Amino acid sequence: MPLIETEGVEVINEEQRNRGFWKIFAIWAGFAIVITNFLLGSLTIGAGLVEGFTAAVISIVLVGVIVYFGTKIAAEQGTAGTTAMRAPFGIRGRVIPALATVLATVGWFGVQTGIVASSSKAILSNFGITVPFWLLAGALGIVMATVAVFGYEWIEWLNRLAVPIMTILLGLVVYQIFTNYSTSLGSSGGTGMSFWAALNVFPAATAAYLIVAMDYGRYGQSQDSSRPGWGATLAWIIFAIILAAIGILAAAAAGTWNPVEITVELGLGSVGLLLLIMGSWTTNVTNVYVGGIALSQLTGLQRLYMTVLTGLVGTGLAVAGIFSYGGIQSFLSALTVTLVPTTGILLVHYYLIEGGMDINALFEVDGKYWYVRGWNPVAVMAWAIGAAFAVLAPDWTVPALSSALVAGVIYYALDSPVGTWIERYQTQPRSSD
Repeated sequence: MPLIETEGVEVINEEQRNRGFWKIFAIWAGFAIVITNFLLGSLTIGAGLVEGFTAAVISIVLVGVIVYFGTKIAAEQGTAGTTAMRAPFGIRGRVIPALATVLATVGWFGVQTGIVASSSKAILSNFGITVPFWLLAGALGIVMATVAVFGYEWIEWLNRLAVPIMTILLGLVVYQIFTNYSTSLGSSGGTGMSFWAALNVFPAATAAYLIVAMDYGRYGQSQDSSRPGWGATLAWIIFAIILAAIGILAAAAAGTWNPVEITVELGLGSVGLLLLIMGSWTTNVTNVYVGGIALSQLTGLQRLYMTVLTGLVGTGLAVAGIFSYGGIQSFLSALTVTLVPTTGILLVHYYLIEGGMDINALFEVDGKYWYVRGWNPVAVMAWAIGAAFAVLAPDWTVPALSSALVAGVIYYALDSPVGTWIERYQTQPRSSD
């Protein structure tokens, strides 16, 4: 692989698909040890200490199932997530999942960079150092995005270096919490969030994970695709649960969900600052990397340039102050509506309808994935119904998961009758699209 990765929407050849269990495990471990999972865990404290943790564990395991299948499909086919979406949505219809992916990755980049910049500002002020928020957010954003610009191998090296360090730092944070705040943990009760709402927190935030899993999994071992699949899944489940638990305990000890206030309240100091920066860095490179591929899917321009653009936009959002409780809640709702239904549609298409994927047809105008002028009306209808369900469904349905199921079922049900009409349409003489 060259110094700067050139692959974007293209299919990865079989020789390059050689990452096994441990290499994929390491990259997902770095992705999972992140301030976002700490934040999501702290949000579930509203349902109570035990209830929030139970909801977090259940939802993390369910998300792990999606990570497994996304990694496995990509290792088998060598396709990025938004490239694979051409199969169910159509070559032009790919804009729906691609736009949603750009929204998710750029938004989370801004949120995480904002959290780190705010926490860094607060911690540095305790040492008598005053740095403007905009300067910290801008500098951190640019540094975090740089590795993603170079590509996959650089992200692998970053995670290999950072994961052992972050594991030690996490141990120090847990020691600090139990040493100084153990007496306040047992009295932590809920603040009005239902168990079902808490169950929805992690799936809503991880709406892009099928696509993320595929973007990383496309370099996975093609001969035994279950090995990289299990590597990604176990790393996600283990470290996401650990981070969620620490977030819940820290929120209970500090009396607030806000990671900035938690960091200051618990006096984590330089240890907390280093963990915040490294944890966000290993995850934000993924946001920029995946967002760059999705933007390349939309524009047809090279991944390199689109990755740079994604990093700049995400940094701009951080500087503008995207991080807030209200902003996060609205953002999670937007992710659920736009992106979650596409997961169910792709999985149903791959496993139940086509039983695989025609790699060559992913790039053929007037091929099998051209459908109707480049759009598959079945997938668009199923996505719209799934998105409407995500908006209207009550919390107990856990719409961040069930909207994918609804969209998948609708897609499967409509495929045969509408698909017959599409086949007739494709065989009719018509002017060029």
